[in-house]
Amino acid sequence: MINPFSRLRQRYLLLVNDKILLIIFLLHLLLIICHISQNYLSDIQYYWYLRAGGCGIIAFLIFFCGRKGLSYGLTIYACALIYVNTFYNYGSIFFILVAMGANPKRQIPIAVIFLINVIISFSLKQLIVISFIIQLTYAALFYLCMKYVFKVHAPEKLNLTDDEKKILQELSKGKLQKEIDLFSEQTITHKMKSARERNMCNSTAELVEKFKKEINI
Repeated sequence: MINPFSRLRQRYLLLVNDKILLIIFLLHLLLIICHISQNYLSDIQYYWYLRAGGCGIIAFLIFFCGRKGLSYGLTIYACALIYVNTFYNYGSIFFILVAMGANPKRQIPIAVIFLINVIISFSLKQLIVISFIIQLTYAALFYLCMKYVFKVHAPEKLNLTDDEKKILQELSKGKLQKEIDLFSEQTITHKMKSARERNMCNSTAELVEKFKKEINI
């Protein structure tokens, strides 16, 4: 049985090793404080509890799920905001596009989930069809602009747990996964899948090659 404190330490180390994701995590914690403070220091009504809660969910998921957690959290937040924001507020679109970029393999499901929530929200608000068209047009526009201007880069340095490093050490020696005695074959498969996704590698072979270069094999 996995020690829960060991798992927390592992998640902490993975987050600390990913400097940009760590900053994103800390900024969400700062936003929670700011949204709560804004509520008590002003009389502006802007659903502070939804925004503070959304930032809390994102920070929580980042800590436990890393990059994918950022994607899941932003998807939840974007879909929640669409129910309280006006149709000409495009913050939700930006969040959902970042969510799609943080989890490329789930782009279509994320887009569909957002679209369903837009339809429900706009129906509840009894908005005319042109409002829906405006929202979708901006979504397509922002998506194309981000694809045109930005490109996702894989991390320069691998972010790995101690267990993943041990497995990659064995794979670097030419062993097959089923020949490694450190863990069960199913556990090794799961750990390698997590390592590939975290380090944006398309295959275990690509991950092994990057690992070998990093340790100068």
